[in-house]
Amino acid sequence: MNLDRRQFLSATAAMGAAAAVSPSLMAATTGEPPTRYPDPAWQVLDDRFKAYFIGNTPLQRHWSGGLWLEGPAWNAVGRYAVFSDIPRARQMRWDEVTEKVSVLREGVGHSNGNAFDNHGRLIACEHSPARVVRYEWDGTLTELTSHYQGKRLNAPNDLVVLANDAIIFTDPGYGAHVDYEGEKRPLELKPAIYYVDDGMDEPLLLSDELSKPNGVALSADGRQLYASDTAPSHFPDEPATISRWELAEDGKSLSNREVVVSSQNAETYDGIALDRDGNLWAGTAGGEGHDGISIFAPNNDRIGRILLPERCANLCFIGEHRDRLLMTASRSIYTLYTGTRGV
Repeated sequence: MNLDRRQFLSATAAMGAAAAVSPSLMAATTGEPPTRYPDPAWQVLDDRFKAYFIGNTPLQRHWSGGLWLEGPAWNAVGRYAVFSDIPRARQMRWDEVTEKVSVLREGVGHSNGNAFDNHGRLIACEHSPARVVRYEWDGTLTELTSHYQGKRLNAPNDLVVLANDAIIFTDPGYGAHVDYEGEKRPLELKPAIYYVDDGMDEPLLLSDELSKPNGVALSADGRQLYASDTAPSHFPDEPATISRWELAEDGKSLSNREVVVSSQNAETYDGIALDRDGNLWAGTAGGEGHDGISIFAPNNDRIGRILLPERCANLCFIGEHRDRLLMTASRSIYTLYTGTRGV
């Protein structure tokens, strides 16, 4: 066969392109086989959960370099999430576009829970020193609170931001039980839930009914507060629970507590979030078949699970539509698209 110069160059370019592409094609087909849809992470326990189940989306693990990961918070403008690696006293940053993880800040007082206020400023709960802080637009740090009635806070854990930028936070004391997550020392205060705003010299005690108040979340209308109690970590005879209160319009008082979830099969519930339909999504630990997320309907029935290979400490809804779940689970972060939107 005779080839003119143009045909020869075209054929050579085609062979070069094929040679360049073939290694990546081979790499894509020589690894472990992909997980068959639907992803086995989904567990539908009730037909009501089918509305939130997506059959052609995978559970993705983006990073697994942490020691104990907590406190994810979503920044919609920057399209990134902040989360904490508590033992390393680091705030980490996950970029939605590149899916890369980097260190945002070092030496942040064993930071745990994070949230962005209505002006885009990052609020963080620190274990040591035990305080709640705010990062201003210029990068400076404002201490919002560190003491109650002259005594040091235990180790602020998780928080929510109200419409007026006031903060409600939990203070169970985990960062004071072991140096690994803060500073080992006796607790000076009973574990409690507090309110604080910029005009206050010390926080306002909202409730000390829970043995270990942990994760906290608001309903869509901001009139109900949810909090988990990880009591079994220090009180084995007590159940792990999630409670709901009516929240006063000014955010400064709670009433009509109702236990909406109580532990089953030795499960504990940590970080929590609500979706726009009033379903409660709770980070769950309890061993294989339990670790991950438990989803409870508004009537408190468990309707589904998202199973993870690690204990899930916390979660938040992220993305343009807030329909993607970001989960901090032991050493790793995971995402999964859902059929709902977070509050």
